[in-house]
Amino acid sequence: MRLNEFLRIYEKSKEEQKKPTLSPRAFSIASVSHKGEVVMEKELPKAVVFDAIYTIDVHRSDQWMRIPVLPAGVVLQEARIDGKEAPVVFEQNAFKLVTKKSGTFRLDLKFVVPVSTQKGLSQLSFKVMPMGANRVSLALPQDAILDVTVVGGHDQSVSQVRGRRVVSATAPTSGNLVVRWEQKRPDAEEKRARVYSEVETLVQVADGLLQSTAIINQTILYAGVDKFLLQIPGNARVIQVEGAGVRDWVTDDSGLLRVNLNYKAENQYQFRVHMEQVLGGQPSVNAPIVTPVEVERSKGWLGVVALGNLEINAGTVKEAAPVDVRTLPAGILGQTQNPVLLGYKYVGTETRIPLNIFEHDEVDVLLTLVDQAQATTMVTGHGRRLTSVKYEVRNNRRQFLRVRLPDGAELWSAAVGGKAVQPAKAEDSLLIPLLRSSQQAHGLASFEIEVVFVEEGGETKGHLGQFKAKLPNIDVPVTYVAWSIFTGEELRVQSKSIDSSLRHVDELSTPLDSVDALRLHSENQSMQGVAANLQRSGGLDSGSAPVKVRLPIEGDPHHFEKLLALDEDLNVSFSYKVH
Repeated sequence: MRLNEFLRIYEKSKEEQKKPTLSPRAFSIASVSHKGEVVMEKELPKAVVFDAIYTIDVHRSDQWMRIPVLPAGVVLQEARIDGKEAPVVFEQNAFKLVTKKSGTFRLDLKFVVPVSTQKGLSQLSFKVMPMGANRVSLALPQDAILDVTVVGGHDQSVSQVRGRRVVSATAPTSGNLVVRWEQKRPDAEEKRARVYSEVETLVQVADGLLQSTAIINQTILYAGVDKFLLQIPGNARVIQVEGAGVRDWVTDDSGLLRVNLNYKAENQYQFRVHMEQVLGGQPSVNAPIVTPVEVERSKGWLGVVALGNLEINAGTVKEAAPVDVRTLPAGILGQTQNPVLLGYKYVGTETRIPLNIFEHDEVDVLLTLVDQAQATTMVTGHGRRLTSVKYEVRNNRRQFLRVRLPDGAELWSAAVGGKAVQPAKAEDSLLIPLLRSSQQAHGLASFEIEVVFVEEGGETKGHLGQFKAKLPNIDVPVTYVAWSIFTGEELRVQSKSIDSSLRHVDELSTPLDSVDALRLHSENQSMQGVAANLQRSGGLDSGSAPVKVRLPIEGDPHHFEKLLALDEDLNVSFSYKVH
């Protein structure tokens, strides 16, 4: 672009900037204050006389404006600007102010709007012109028995001014201004609330304790209620009350529970009462049933659950009927994952459901289980054996796995979850620290323990040798044991001489699915703490860091397996020739 062209465009833009810009609107109604006097006829509103104050802004000077201020359907009585009559005309179905004034000024209008009444409901409605703010106040006689509502209004309030009752509100700024009157009925305020109750109770019987949760569903008619009364069974103690808007609750010496709300509940309301009751060795106890007080009718459902090895049956039931537990309300069934043993429904306040409780001795069950033990043994030409045994363990509460190595075996390494550890000594066994299995969707997760040890072989006579070995004994059951023995190329096993407490197979069957065992990283704090504690308590090689040994594998494999090994010797023996 040439310089002279740039200067021409620049000068033109400066001239355009000097031109005055027009307002996007010729005028606007900033606000209107509608002050109305209600004209009564036979205790009903007939019309409203409004004295309205308009604040109008005209944004374009030296132009005649037609500003719509009122719709058709109202009766205009007076229009003034600065105390003088203002020119208002009716055209295009609206009253319009004709003016050449500019800036901001005030327009006073006095007009009447009729009120229609049908079936006891009176209503005023007229269209308001778009404005910024709209405030409405209506004055009616003090003795008028009317409820007044500004539809769509906000901040509605009632005040007394010079013997008149004045209703004020912030009204919509577009559309229709609608006001409704409804005649008050003197007996409406005196109508008492009627409450109907339904109680859903889950009773959980534990060792020496009854725990119960009662869900109280209230149906409230005619008027709001801000407090509820319940009679609590004599030996039960209220622990907690939960519900929307519960301000506080208190029980007195007679067992009456008072629940106070911070508002008046209407229609439907629900709250929960949590209770507990000490059994004190009693073989029979009444189910804790809460009874609503000062209600029209009360009915309920009750379900019973046992926590632990308890047998529960019902005694002679009064004013209740047994039901299939599957038909109990979801409010009861949804509170527990344990099977519901007994179910009842009842009506009234005289219900008694005795529960007979029988406690039985617990049977010991497994706390720790080895899903798989996978052993691998490498036999050298001199008969020396190096063995690795990997245990896939699921543990609930045990602290150690007790491992007894074969006689003469020397431990080379031990690892838990992939992290080398130092076992402790206990008589003729090793104590290997256990992790606690984490809970997963399919049950307890397993983790891996690996033990590597070496043994000297038996003496050979010429070219003949004898192999005799057994796996370590552990103090937990093993679901499946697999043992693979590899002999070097210089050894030839005599098949007919193979003898074992396990089954000799061509290929391992691995009947259990492969398990993703838990692995621990070297920086795992909990395992470092276990290793440190074992060192301080006299673990093997105290003062030195444990080393994880990897087993070299070569030669011909011989496979052995066994299902379910229970504290028994697992051994293999055979003869071989040395080439």
